[in-house]
Amino acid sequence: MTQHDKAGSSEAKQHLQQNILHALSSAPGDSTEQCRCLLPFFDGTQKDTCKRILHNLVQLTFTQDNACKYWNAIVKHADTMQSSLNRKIGLATAACDYFSTVQPYLNNPKLIEFNRYEETLKSAHQDYLTGLLSRGAFQSSFDQEMSRAKRHKHNTTLIFFDLDNFKEVNDSYGHLAGDEVLKQVGEIFLNSKRKEDFACRFGGDEFVILLPETNKFMGLLVGNKLLDQINTLVTHYEGEEISVTCSGGLASFPLDSRDGQELLLCADRALYQAKSRGKHVLNLFSEEKRIFTRINFEQDITIRPLENDKQGETSKSKNISECGILISSDNSYHIGTLLELKIPIQENSILTITGSVVRVEQFDTDLYDIGLSFLQHDSSSDTTRAIADYIIQQLAY
Repeated sequence: MTQHDKAGSSEAKQHLQQNILHALSSAPGDSTEQCRCLLPFFDGTQKDTCKRILHNLVQLTFTQDNACKYWNAIVKHADTMQSSLNRKIGLATAACDYFSTVQPYLNNPKLIEFNRYEETLKSAHQDYLTGLLSRGAFQSSFDQEMSRAKRHKHNTTLIFFDLDNFKEVNDSYGHLAGDEVLKQVGEIFLNSKRKEDFACRFGGDEFVILLPETNKFMGLLVGNKLLDQINTLVTHYEGEEISVTCSGGLASFPLDSRDGQELLLCADRALYQAKSRGKHVLNLFSEEKRIFTRINFEQDITIRPLENDKQGETSKSKNISECGILISSDNSYHIGTLLELKIPIQENSILTITGSVVRVEQFDTDLYDIGLSFLQHDSSSDTTRAIADYIIQQLAY
């Protein structure tokens, strides 16, 4: 089943559930009228309809075949009770009596008003403040999506978000102001996510979004878009303008982990690293102990010392990270030497960036390993982001 089909099936089931509740609530004390209102929903979906009706009446779950059998028995039982009592009764009364006396399933049945029952279900499924999924509902969806990703070998990306220094908002403006900020952050997730994505208020000022069938590179693009929207959010509350920033941690299946709970831990660890890097950034999980992911990068690059007017020389790069590069060169350079680097990141795309020599190691008579740290390292710079995007793109495929 495709994501589109799955979403359509879910919407159809939700629509059926709403129609059943409306029919049961339309004439709560008249089983005959309730049955008449329910009749249109049996076309083509009789077994599922019976199962859902019984669950709404007595909160019991049956197999679809048993549900139809018990539904027919309850309708007859309602007719029998109405004849014996010489008055109308509702299906809920008939169902409770049937499962208490004729076919005992209930020891102490408790009736609950349908609208209140529906609100209880909704509150268990949704976070009351933001309208996002509750943590419990998200965990259920997360487990299902991870099983599906393993079965069909799909990429899946998870991103943890945490508002930076949110306690200061509550302390400075009050908790009601803080609630308004959380609501608007929730709206960003609701308005930005796809139908197949799962966004959750994980707790307090933490949010999680699960992106099915999304690799790490595409997840990075989604995560940066969400982060930019939150970091530029201005909440107006009682004449005050409240701004917040957010940090994020991203991990992907199966690249970073093949286990669901471990994937959550990977994203959480990446979030912790983002906080330690100065906050308001999105960090990508990496198994390496170094903060920045390093990948093999064997390309011809041009290097030129900035301290003189010599022409650039061609050297061979060995690996690259978001913050630096390792090259092989015929020349040795002093620690601290500034070099202009022309790096072919993509076809027909050359990045020019300045690096400072931080390591020199001779490994052959005429060759040196030169380690350079990029001076333009800034998580918001176009150059650094281009390198980061390239690295993640290589990892994702």
